[in-house]
Amino acid sequence: MRRGPWSAWVLAAVLCGCDPAVIDHSPTSNLLDAETASLETGKGVWTAWFAVAISSAPTAAREGDAGLRVEVTEPYGWGVATDNWPGFVAAPGAHRASFWARGTAGRSLVAEMKVKWRDASGRELRAETLASPVLSGQWVRMERELTAPAGTERVSVEVTGAEGSPGDVIDLDVLVVQALSAP
Repeated sequence: MRRGPWSAWVLAAVLCGCDPAVIDHSPTSNLLDAETASLETGKGVWTAWFAVAISSAPTAAREGDAGLRVEVTEPYGWGVATDNWPGFVAAPGAHRASFWARGTAGRSLVAEMKVKWRDASGRELRAETLASPVLSGQWVRMERELTAPAGTERVSVEVTGAEGSPGDVIDLDVLVVQALSAP
């Protein structure tokens, strides 16, 4: 297809007539790597910490193609954790943590996401927790603003529950720890 001499002029006129672009989201991103956060094709760096079996499952998805299915195997609590010592790269300052969860209906399951801020040597500087209400078969999103203390260079995450019996299931998806401003 041959363009006439007017096409460059028309393109320039159209582009000059456009309003400035507006970015409607924060320029910062999730500190967790994409696979650990979204669980689309695997478990990322999530590991079964205690009393659970875990899998990346399409039936556990809130968004996308898969989520983290946590199946309780022992009574008296459960937990999953990121297994990438000393954690993901982070910096001091304001952050927002959030996650989606649902559980076995009719049970007293609560999911708590603990965010651990660490220094360069891996020493824990502060741990902050956000907890779900009692989970049901419906998805619920938890969100909380957190502050990484001075000296923070790493972050790790755990999701645990104090209650649970063999056969209980907790689904987790879209786990986020996001810096609220560029470092």
